[in-house]
Amino acid sequence: MIRFCQSVCILLMVSAPLMAQADTMVTNEPTIILPPCAIASDSIDPFDSLRTVVSDQLGLGYKMISQFETIDGPRLIDEAKASVLHTELDSLSVLFLQLELPEYAPHQTENDYNVKLKMSSDTIIGFYTVSDRGNFSRQTNMRHYQHMALVPTDLYYMLTYELVDLLRIEYHSGHRRTIALTPEQQLKLREHFRCVGERVGYYPVSP
Repeated sequence: MIRFCQSVCILLMVSAPLMAQADTMVTNEPTIILPPCAIASDSIDPFDSLRTVVSDQLGLGYKMISQFETIDGPRLIDEAKASVLHTELDSLSVLFLQLELPEYAPHQTENDYNVKLKMSSDTIIGFYTVSDRGNFSRQTNMRHYQHMALVPTDLYYMLTYELVDLLRIEYHSGHRRTIALTPEQQLKLREHFRCVGERVGYYPVSP
């Protein structure tokens, strides 16, 4: 939690995203019935009064083979997991897209635009993240990396009406991961942004 709070201060100093938001809304969306919006956590730290709202974690992409062996073979896991997070302390109000990716080999990220999204309008947007060295997971026998991407307000509203087609993670080692979202995952991720925004008063936009 301490490292996270320090990261917030770093992220607030960075520049705007790589590209401007799209001007038109997306049509022809798939018809999928989504479950009611669920917030995993809405809490206030008793020591510094930092309020944190976190959405449920959402699996992204398809299944990949982990390095954890079972009687039936290797355990299958999600290519990535995502959650939307909001923190608020006095005048500090920040939104994040938190991503967790398992990797077969060790990599490295530094403070940079390490996360990019391709939207359904073909717009490419980038998000600033802080450095991470990953943590070893006994459930997968792999190293898991946390990518905490700062979401500026203008891009947040884009993510509440557009859909994300592709997710790109870039490591400073040169390794890259591109994850394609299914139609259901696209709608669920958008709903996660809407749910957190609604809880903290960002969404819907008041006239």
